Amino acid sequence: MNKLQDAIRLTSVAFALLAVFSTIFCGPSYADELQPGSRYKIVRSLYLMAVFDSLNNKQVSRETARAYLHSMQYYKKSWVAFQNEVPVGTIMTIIGPAPRVWHLPFFANRYFVRLDPDVSRGLDVVLELNRGIEGGLDGLNSELFSRL
Repeated sequence: MNKLQDAIRLTSVAFALLAVFSTIFCGPSYADELQPGSRYKIVRSLYLMAVFDSLNNKQVSRETARAYLHSMQYYKKSWVAFQNEVPVGTIMTIIGPAPRVWHLPFFANRYFVRLDPDVSRGLDVVLELNRGIEGGLDGLNSELFSRL
């Protein structure tokens, strides 16, 4: 009977580990269809928020800060370099995937994008598929973007 109980425990542990790894590495993604070179028109105002990589160096440059697109405006914080409204009609082009720190299902997919006209002041712009940006149009919210 002891061998049967050990086999059941081992099977349960193996199944639990398989479920965890499947969730982490094969979880659902809104952005499976976002491809580099895809272009979208912004149809409702978005906000570009630039944040410093370190509070010890508050210079706005590609090496010291990064910009993120958001669907809502945020309040000024110490780590925020600037916030700009991205005007309706701006063309957004997907450049490619941005690196992920952790491959966990609750961290949003991230992409580098280019804006035309460029309001990023030379910073890399990251589009995170969360906080209202995600949706059904190739993974993007159709209330904010239209495909070109």
